[in-house]
Amino acid sequence: MTAAVKRLFLVFALALAGCAGEAPTFDDVAAGLSPAPANGARLFVYRDFEPYQSLSWVPVFLNGKEVGAVGPGYVIMRDLPPGGYRIEAKSEGLWPEQAKTVSIAAGETVYAKITSFKSADPSSNNAGATITTFVVTLVDAATGRREIASLWYTARRQRPAAAG
Repeated sequence: MTAAVKRLFLVFALALAGCAGEAPTFDDVAAGLSPAPANGARLFVYRDFEPYQSLSWVPVFLNGKEVGAVGPGYVIMRDLPPGGYRIEAKSEGLWPEQAKTVSIAAGETVYAKITSFKSADPSSNNAGATITTFVVTLVDAATGRREIASLWYTARRQRPAAAG
């Protein structure tokens, strides 16, 4: 079985798992979520479902502390005290300003989208070796709400056991 066929099979299997309802979409759970604390702030971190880029669950850090992980097509939510936060995603590659710093006020909701891209691995002698670079992008509230609506929602603080 070629690598391309294996990759296609994996993508198909993940799509079926999503259709089977392993995780609810954000729209499915949004009405049941408690509102953000009056004296707190809310942060959504999410990734589009881009199986051709990376199927990895990416650890997310706030001010250097891991607060969970986001997989392709997933969104996580964290309620936080107001303040300044540096939002980072663990990345093999480097990119200018790939982490973002944001000041979140009480009552505010911030949307952070993690995008990814593959590139050649400069440290490898294998000409076909690649690395994945993850970049955090801050998104306006209207776009963020629209983009997370159909993503799978996970309240887990850590990567699912099957994430590897």
